[in-house]
Amino acid sequence: MAGVCAALLAAARFYPHTGALAGTAWPVPLATPPGITLQLRESAEKTRVAAASQWVYADSRGRSLYTYDADARRATSACGGACAAVWPAALAPPTAAAEGDWSLRQLGGGNRQWVFRGAPLYTFNNDTASGDVAGDGADGGAWHVAAFRPDAGVELPDGVAVREIADAGGAGLVDTSGLTLYAFAGNAAHPKCDGDECTRLWLPLEAPAIANPVGNFSPLARDDGITQWMYRGKPLYKFAADRNPQDVNGSGVDSRFRVALVLRFFLPADATIRRTLELGDILASRSGATLYQRDRVTSEELHQFRADHGSPALGRWFGTASCDAQCVKNWPPFSAPAQALPGGYWDIATRADGTRQWVYKGFALYTYAADKPGDISGNAIYDLQRIGSVERGVDPNGSMRAAAPGVGLGAMFWHAVVP
Repeated sequence: MAGVCAALLAAARFYPHTGALAGTAWPVPLATPPGITLQLRESAEKTRVAAASQWVYADSRGRSLYTYDADARRATSACGGACAAVWPAALAPPTAAAEGDWSLRQLGGGNRQWVFRGAPLYTFNNDTASGDVAGDGADGGAWHVAAFRPDAGVELPDGVAVREIADAGGAGLVDTSGLTLYAFAGNAAHPKCDGDECTRLWLPLEAPAIANPVGNFSPLARDDGITQWMYRGKPLYKFAADRNPQDVNGSGVDSRFRVALVLRFFLPADATIRRTLELGDILASRSGATLYQRDRVTSEELHQFRADHGSPALGRWFGTASCDAQCVKNWPPFSAPAQALPGGYWDIATRADGTRQWVYKGFALYTYAADKPGDISGNAIYDLQRIGSVERGVDPNGSMRAAAPGVGLGAMFWHAVVP
């Protein structure tokens, strides 16, 4: 079996699998509609402890969003007058539409307010940078930052959890070991994986023999004596070549199996996730151009390539200034269309020449002029650059910035971007 799995992984080297992952056996709602972003809570950024990191919902400028206890069971907002001056309603763009947990409340003047799981959302005027949560717990605990918790509200049986699966482009179901679960979307009249090859590679997620339905989960009594969990009527499996949490090696191996996503993450229309043998899954353009970010190397900021994307606060502080007019001749910016809206982990920066550029988890994105489609020759290119003083404030696009983490001559490097 090990040889079969190795061959499957090698064959998937340049497989652009975002489409296969985003499509599934059931409609998967967006975690964040266009205009709603995810920002890393500032306190978690400072500690740089991955386990303590908390992503919060924010508006298109990066301002954290809050809910207000006094709004419960009210048809209109409880925050008006002086309250509204400090806690402005989180306004939706004109093109916004309700989806999944997200809905809209009509306000005066033709404006609409974002509503998340029935709770109207607000920003806080005392937040001065992306990730600030100064309003969390204000007014005796009546105000709460809207934290991103993909498992909230999902009824789960024992042995199943919801986790972010970055390489799958969403949050999905995993087992007790954190291994990715896949839904079998084969023949509805015969919802079981049969045949030697299928049974070697795809392992059923077993349920107790006396299991009862839980939420969207139900037990399937198979003719081989195994009781198997189903989600939304589709049997759940593990893939034999997935050995670690976050692995999605089963993606694209068999078109009948899809990662069991419960939420999908926003992706720009020209972005995808591409599989490489050398680096694993990375972000790329639809035409095959690898996407890169420029990071800074110091003894305090070392991080593993796949385990830690890098501090979003540092990326926001760099902005687009770390690649000037001379730099972009070799490193063209990954352009954002004029009417594009940020969403999820994706923000938009405006360069000095007025063009717009996609930003992922705080870092501006580029391609490499020397790359051909599928190449990753721009990865791990190092150089030195003097980093000047940049004041805290707002960039030309209106996004909130972080305080400058330090200045001086520093080693910089380019690397491909992981999801």
